[in-house]
Amino acid sequence: MSQKNAQQNAVLELWEMLLRYRWRFILPAFAVTLGVLGMSLLLPRKYNSEAMFERRTDMVLTEMTAKGATRNFQDPRNSLVEEITGHRAVDELISQIEPELQKIGMIRSELDRQVLRTNIIRGTIVHWDIATGPLDRVRVEYVSPEPKVAKLVVNGLVRNYIKRTQDSMDLRLKESADFFMAEVTSNRTTIDGLETRLLEFEINNGDLLPESANSVQERLGARETELQDVKALRDAATVRARNLKNAIAQTPETIPETITAPNPELTRLNDKYRTLTEQLSHFTHVLKMKPAHPDLISLQQRVDDLQSVIDKTDATIVAEERHMTNPKLAELELQYTNAIGDEEALTRQIEVVGSQVKTMASQTGNMFPVRSEYRKLNRQLDQAQRQLAFWEDNLRRVDMTLAAETGNRGIQMDFVKPGGIGAKPVSPNVAQVMMAAIGLGLIAGALSVFFAHRTDESFASGDELAQAFDLPLLGTVSELISRQHRKVRRARNIILYPTNALLMAAVLIAMAAVLYLDLEKPDVLAGLKAKASWVFQMPTVEASDDVTTDPQQMD
Repeated sequence: MSQKNAQQNAVLELWEMLLRYRWRFILPAFAVTLGVLGMSLLLPRKYNSEAMFERRTDMVLTEMTAKGATRNFQDPRNSLVEEITGHRAVDELISQIEPELQKIGMIRSELDRQVLRTNIIRGTIVHWDIATGPLDRVRVEYVSPEPKVAKLVVNGLVRNYIKRTQDSMDLRLKESADFFMAEVTSNRTTIDGLETRLLEFEINNGDLLPESANSVQERLGARETELQDVKALRDAATVRARNLKNAIAQTPETIPETITAPNPELTRLNDKYRTLTEQLSHFTHVLKMKPAHPDLISLQQRVDDLQSVIDKTDATIVAEERHMTNPKLAELELQYTNAIGDEEALTRQIEVVGSQVKTMASQTGNMFPVRSEYRKLNRQLDQAQRQLAFWEDNLRRVDMTLAAETGNRGIQMDFVKPGGIGAKPVSPNVAQVMMAAIGLGLIAGALSVFFAHRTDESFASGDELAQAFDLPLLGTVSELISRQHRKVRRARNIILYPTNALLMAAVLIAMAAVLYLDLEKPDVLAGLKAKASWVFQMPTVEASDDVTTDPQQMD
């Protein structure tokens, strides 16, 4: 609480001090504020002009064309400031606008030229409103005491940069076209050489290629299968010849031949059987004998006995026996001769097929290196064809870009907003001047009050006097003034001081208004000045009119 009371007491003391020395505060503050505002009217004016342009980048064309240019096709943003405000760009600009600058008196000597060059290099500001890959919107600003100079500088810098960029794009496109044409020619030569090598390789190693319709592997497999089949046939022929040889060894050279003739005994028995059968038929059909008749039974018994004898009797009998050559032996010998011939033919075929299999097996050992080389040639040919297609596509696009009338050179430059003549100055700034005037006025008033308080040796109260001389205070007497003096003081407090305050406020407001019009509305101020001069000239004009228009008075 004591600290809070101390602060309150300090504030009250400061307020009392300010009230006591109020005119010591008001007059210096007024004088300094008025002086700052007046000095601001005399400060040199600076005018700002800004120009805006857009740079649209075709990323595909840019990256494609960058492969053939002598340097990177897309300029980095950190070099844009150097290209716009660099020494070469500023020298080029000054040489272009120097005649106009000489007309307005900006360049009278080489020193003026160097000063202007330095000011342009240091004072030109480049901002990016939009900074993306495909689009850059750049704003160029310059501040100059002459608004026309600021306009000439920003517009000239931007136009020169756009022209240099377009010329550079054209040059790089031509370099890229030449580069792509050289690459296309080189790749075509490479493809012709690879195709010739590939054709010679296919002619020399046609059987070993994987795409061959009758490759060595297929023929080797067929020959090996054929060899196994021939060996199986040869083994079968060998076994058959061995079996036939054994059969010939076991077969006799001659065989007995028996000549047969019909058995006369059988003929006699058949005749007798026929006679008994006829007799039996006669007994049954003609004589109508019953089966139980003894003669029929006896005759039937004789027929059955004769039938059994006939069945046991041979039909033929050996009439003559003799020996003859065995025909089976001749057949076996013929088969054996054929088997031996087949065996020898198959053996020779096995030898031929075996030699072919060995030859193909030796060729198969070279098949993998040959196929590897063949695939390598094919890969090189495919890669060369892809590269040729890539360079031809790039060359076609560059040719189309060079022939296009749209101006698409990978980077399109568009002067969006040319710089104009500034209607009002950007320096000094109204808000800054006002703040500076008020701040300096307050500081001056505060310093005046501080020094007045420090140099004041009078006592404002009895307590201060008693404390200063270490005397007891018995009482105080108020100020003794006369009635006339009191009236004067009252009139001063009621009339003079407010009038002075109003006059000072009016002067400050008028000065601030003039400064505002001069900095923010110079056209309005110029119009007011023109009207004022016209008003002041009116009486003179009217008087001259009266004198010159009355011929009688002239006479």
